[in-house]
Amino acid sequence: MSNTATVQEAYAAFGRGDVPAILEKLADDVVWESEGPAILGFTGVRHGKAAAKGFFDALGANHADPQLTISDYAASGDIVMTIGRYAATMKATGKKFDSPIAHYWKFRDGKVVRYIGFADTAAAVEALQSSGAAASR
Repeated sequence: MSNTATVQEAYAAFGRGDVPAILEKLADDVVWESEGPAILGFTGVRHGKAAAKGFFDALGANHADPQLTISDYAASGDIVMTIGRYAATMKATGKKFDSPIAHYWKFRDGKVVRYIGFADTAAAVEALQSSGAAASR
């Protein structure tokens, strides 16, 4: 299976809410990074599969109705890059956000050893804020 096909399967599993299927594609020593402020819960650098699962746990705890759409894939050697959009509703406030995303996937022996996710985290933070806080900005 190609690395691009593995990434596509991971996205399909995300769409089904099948986190174990995603974790199967990760190396035991995976480094899972999501850039952004700690207030969002899913951000930070995680080492290993169990820690990577924390990323998905945080999304599930904080986001309702997640929608992930990938429009572009680019692959070279052991690297796959994707571009798309992610939208969800913050459970804490009921506010929706929609963000462009870019994902970097690095493979070794058919398994993901590094993932970096980039998004407009300011949009997520804004959706997390109460109406009063957003109005005072």
